[in-house]
Amino acid sequence: MAFFDVFPTFAEAPYSYIVMPLVLISSIIGFYRKSYFHALLLHPHEIAQGKRIHTLLTSAFVHRNWLHLLFNSFVIYGLGFDMYGCINQELGTLWAVVLTPILFMLLIILPNLIQTLKKKKDFLFTSVGASGLGFGLYGFSFLYFPKQKTGNMFFPWVENSFDYWIMANLFLLVLSFIPLISVNRELHLVGFLVGSVAALFVRPQSITEIGIMLQNLIH
Repeated sequence: MAFFDVFPTFAEAPYSYIVMPLVLISSIIGFYRKSYFHALLLHPHEIAQGKRIHTLLTSAFVHRNWLHLLFNSFVIYGLGFDMYGCINQELGTLWAVVLTPILFMLLIILPNLIQTLKKKKDFLFTSVGASGLGFGLYGFSFLYFPKQKTGNMFFPWVENSFDYWIMANLFLLVLSFIPLISVNRELHLVGFLVGSVAALFVRPQSITEIGIMLQNLIH
């Protein structure tokens, strides 16, 4: 069995094969070169003073540990492929090639910007990792084709992607109120919501489909 019999080809998922290795290589360098790590990490207090603006993007390319890195890399690879494929299916290859990297950058920068606005007075707070992008890709994937049929043996009421979106949203919302060590819960929720809005912006038809499903649910 060949590799591409199981995994997508470069043509099917170009940005998965570009971004994921960049995140892996850059993060591994950051593990062993602290000066490199600190040059890329997000420090909202400094950004609020007009310094280190680049870290709104670059902080996604360093991670604190291997588990954090491998989880985010796996999500970027799989859901990056899904984003590119969804846009390609609906709008064509040209739009997929153009929109996917723009959405990748927005899903990194916007959650970090919102986080910066909230934490700008906290001198000790720093942030790294591509979790905003990862959870943004989840939100995008669930809402781009909200009527897509799916199922879950543990949650029988889940019938489509919109049901999954509701369940994931509630889970992240509840999680944001539970104190956990070293987990940036608010960034995950913000990233998820930014990705959800991006899906509705790229495919406005999803809004109509969600409205019909909600009407059917009410009646």
